[in-house]
Amino acid sequence: MVTIEAFSRLVSGVYAAALTPQLWGPAVRDIHREMGGTVGTLGMAPDGTSSIIGDTTLPADALASYAQHYGRLDHVLTNVMKGPVGAVRTGSELVAPRRHSEFYSCWLRPNDMGDGLMVRLTGPPENYFFIVGAPPRTEFFDTPDRVKLMSGLIAHLQQALRTQDAVAPLPAGDGEPAGVLDVIRHGVILVGGDHLVINLNAAAERICRAGDGLCMRSGRFAAMNTAAEQELHGAIRNALTDGGSRVRRGRSLSCRRPSGVRPYVIHVLPYPRRDTDVHLGGQMAVVLIIDPENEPEPATELLQRLYHLTRSEAEIALQVMRGVDLKQTSEELSLSLSTVRTHLQHVFDKTDTHRQAELVRVLIALCP
Repeated sequence: MVTIEAFSRLVSGVYAAALTPQLWGPAVRDIHREMGGTVGTLGMAPDGTSSIIGDTTLPADALASYAQHYGRLDHVLTNVMKGPVGAVRTGSELVAPRRHSEFYSCWLRPNDMGDGLMVRLTGPPENYFFIVGAPPRTEFFDTPDRVKLMSGLIAHLQQALRTQDAVAPLPAGDGEPAGVLDVIRHGVILVGGDHLVINLNAAAERICRAGDGLCMRSGRFAAMNTAAEQELHGAIRNALTDGGSRVRRGRSLSCRRPSGVRPYVIHVLPYPRRDTDVHLGGQMAVVLIIDPENEPEPATELLQRLYHLTRSEAEIALQVMRGVDLKQTSEELSLSLSTVRTHLQHVFDKTDTHRQAELVRVLIALCP
């Protein structure tokens, strides 16, 4: 079973890669090694043909042969991309039944990918996917612990990809990272030495002003609880210098809130300096603050447009996302229970989902 420290390290790596795409390789490598796999791949298939974003161990000739020939025979990825967003698929389900195929014999097995775990992270237009591959063994790769770890990483990978896509169109060398990151709903703070705040986005400013566990003191980012403050300062120190060892590391932590609502989740990451950042001084850290209480839901109009839902179907989909049961939904929308069930089945069909949990994952992934 993965430890909390190991999981925090994996998550920190994922969010660091969201801001610096060159770090996807190390982040993906860390994940597949923690799972005991031999290959990790983050990719996208926008038009039915895949491309690799962060691959760790596949040699160049394997990638070339896939692009030239074997990609057309890839029944595994085809089935993953036809399935629901956020569902973990397994080698025992998708690979084992077709071990006599050319794709398995000539490409998967020679590249140590005769087993593994796969997940479709997003829908169109990007169609991101993530795969951890492993060689075929006596026991299948899909142990409960590995599936649980993969499932736990999905939401973080999805959020990191949304962050990356929001930042990607921005011009390189922008000296105001917080200004550009105002498009991100999570709080983002750029912190320098002595925990001094260099800049922050609008969401972070709202969080600090609320004074519900986090705040600003004399221009420094701080927590209101002593224990949380010590942990936060230690994480920032590690991201800046790690005690002078020159190995800068990220860390994740939580911060309880006096209001009693769910704690903030905080990821502290080293900020990768560029030559154009010399005017900002020494080393810096990026603090990402996630408020579990501030998870916006997609508008009914967006659901209608993306999945061709009717107004009633979209409203029922949002009720499911809020955790409202079908009986209460029928009362609130003045519809019979049988009508609600019929509409929900239409929602499943149109969103290519089969259970309410799958539907919730799809709806959460749509939040900008």
